[in-house]
Amino acid sequence: MATPKELVSKVSEATGIPENTVVQHDRNLMATGLRTEGQRGRGKSSVTYQDAANLLIAVTASRNVKDSALVVNAYAPLKLDGDYMWEEDKRGGTFGDAIAAMLEASPDYVYDREFYINVLMYGPKPSAKIEISIGDTERHYNFPAAKTPPHPYKWEGDFEFTAKFTHTSIGMIGDLLKDLRR
Repeated sequence: MATPKELVSKVSEATGIPENTVVQHDRNLMATGLRTEGQRGRGKSSVTYQDAANLLIAVTASRNVKDSALVVNAYAPLKLDGDYMWEEDKRGGTFGDAIAAMLEASPDYVYDREFYINVLMYGPKPSAKIEISIGDTERHYNFPAAKTPPHPYKWEGDFEFTAKFTHTSIGMIGDLLKDLRR
């Protein structure tokens, strides 16, 4: 099982974001209940797939470190426009769950040369898209902006941003967490 410190280090390595920045995102998420709180004493703290998904969302889409929780609360609950990504497991109905499910499944598929994933987050009005390609088959999963945004974003001019990570980050972080599947 991975510890919070190991997760922070791996997210920093996978994304190229400085570790001290990822540490602050992690603290912000823990302070707001968006990351499992560590154990005290001799118990070894461990993280969940959802903890990792939340940290990856915060690190990727936050324009300011202080907005970690705000960003996760805006992106993670975005609903999939269509059927579940993994119908048999009823997984991927929200953006946060889709990221957690990909992290959980990643060691099984991420190193296939015929395979890629692009995860795109758009802002400042949160929406997202996941593109999955296996050989000649490509699928797009859209997570449109909420009709009533659960966040205080207001019109900020015509500035827009796109943040992206790929199967490489998913694989590196998922590989760290693979012991959770046992």
